[in-house]
Amino acid sequence: MKTIIKLSALTLGLAIALPITAALAQDDALPAGFEAEPVLRTTTTRDGDPIAWPQGTAEIVSVIGTIEPGGRTPLHQHPVPVYVYILEGEVELRTEGGDPHVYGAGEAYIEALNRDHQLFNMTDSDAKVLVVFAGAEDQPTTVTSQ
Repeated sequence: MKTIIKLSALTLGLAIALPITAALAQDDALPAGFEAEPVLRTTTTRDGDPIAWPQGTAEIVSVIGTIEPGGRTPLHQHPVPVYVYILEGEVELRTEGGDPHVYGAGEAYIEALNRDHQLFNMTDSDAKVLVVFAGAEDQPTTVTSQ
């Protein structure tokens, strides 16, 4: 009887320990059947400036903007970090003091902080961009330039 109890306890212990050990041993935390393709990982803006987090209560705001053919955003700047992902089409980013840069669908960048810029759609179809602001509650994410 003692042998059966010892064998049962050993079996139960292994049944509990093996899945935990296997889970801890995984190099990749993603479950089977799920893939992730990195889009962007950076500590700087597209202009090479360090990303600076605002003070205050953190607030994430996201919008999808559509720029019609020949359209543009107003001249503006951001006092908070901004992630931009091109969903559809193509846009040309013009930043104060920098060369224009064209981004197409599937590309992403971190916007310049406190520097005037505009996005232009120079194509004949709509461009859609996902814009994610990493700001602070009750603080502006965008400031229109004069």
